Amino acid sequence: MSSYNKKTWTASGCLADHKKVVGSLGKILDAYVGPNSIEPSLNEAVMVTVNSVNSCPYCEGLHGQLARMAGVDEPEALQSSESVEACRQVVDHPAITYARRFAETNGRGTDIEEAFETLSSTEGAGRASSIRALCWFLLWGGNTTNAFLSRLRGQSRSGSSFIFELIFFLYYAPLFALIAVVNGLLRFAPRVPAWFSASFGVLLTAIASVWILPLGIIALLIPAKPRVLATG
Repeated sequence: MSSYNKKTWTASGCLADHKKVVGSLGKILDAYVGPNSIEPSLNEAVMVTVNSVNSCPYCEGLHGQLARMAGVDEPEALQSSESVEACRQVVDHPAITYARRFAETNGRGTDIEEAFETLSSTEGAGRASSIRALCWFLLWGGNTTNAFLSRLRGQSRSGSSFIFELIFFLYYAPLFALIAVVNGLLRFAPRVPAWFSASFGVLLTAIASVWILPLGIIALLIPAKPRVLATG
């Protein structure tokens, strides 16, 4: 019998990443409406690129549609890309290289630090930080939620905790159910102006923060321990 093969959070990894995301919320908003804002088509292309490595169906639907609405010509091709080079053939921008590297390294390690320095040299430190914050916003919540559903179908993830998956599912299921509904509605939306994309991004950040902030605050109160990743 096959097992669930997506990267998912462990309990410790979940808290560590929520700490990172909480620390990045200001820069996520900056990426949408601040002085270091990223133009909407590139903003959403970054999101789709991150999702191309460990695809989550909720993110694929949401940011795929938002990318289309923002003016990305081939969001499906970007989503299905299997390398940096393939991503750059769809959207040729240094931010796309960084987003792909970020997803491949889970945002940690010397390789992504070097990639950030390269991005900063071309985009400036402020814009590079905004792009990095967007990448942190798109890690493994949807896949971890689906891991529990797959377990119920007899396809559990090797080494994953049933208790953690259950608690995570009960906590995050309302958010991802809402995203699924929004995904269905966005399929009928036309291309939109930049101000609409930016405003929608702020709204998404505010809604997601309702779930992210409590876990992030808990993570800030717990002494740091070495992080163990679930590998895909």
